[in-house]
Amino acid sequence: MLSPPKISPATEKDCSAMTEVALTAKAFWGYSDEFMRGCEAVLTVTPRMIAEWESGVIERKGHIAGFYLASFEPGEAELQLLYVSPLHMVKGLGQALMNEAAQKAARLGYGHLRIEADPNALGFYRRMGAKQVGWCRSEVEDARELPLMSLPLKPIR
Repeated sequence: MLSPPKISPATEKDCSAMTEVALTAKAFWGYSDEFMRGCEAVLTVTPRMIAEWESGVIERKGHIAGFYLASFEPGEAELQLLYVSPLHMVKGLGQALMNEAAQKAARLGYGHLRIEADPNALGFYRRMGAKQVGWCRSEVEDARELPLMSLPLKPIR
């Protein structure tokens, strides 16, 4: 059995590599060039995000293969970004990252993790135990609605 991947906190130097992973993973689903240009601002990982949110990165051969960013505000834990490079999809990295974010939220006492899901990631989040609880507006296209998911968390003592 393979050991779980090592997940390390992101640093400022990881921002551009994380942004590249996010944009490459999003483009993998065949979105138009115009839509992808609209995604750049939302998917650009900044030093401020690294400083203010919890993060985790998985490296493979010296390169970031996947990452997550999660915010923990009073009353609400939210998965902000979770992306795995297309070269490393379907290898359990997304599951490991999701588990790490969920465990951090549970340790902090949150009852669920809020997820604004890309429609192409709906199956993944459902397999992780999240349920769709509604819809939310896309930050990229105002007329586009995204599935709003909630992952119930088990308390950790």
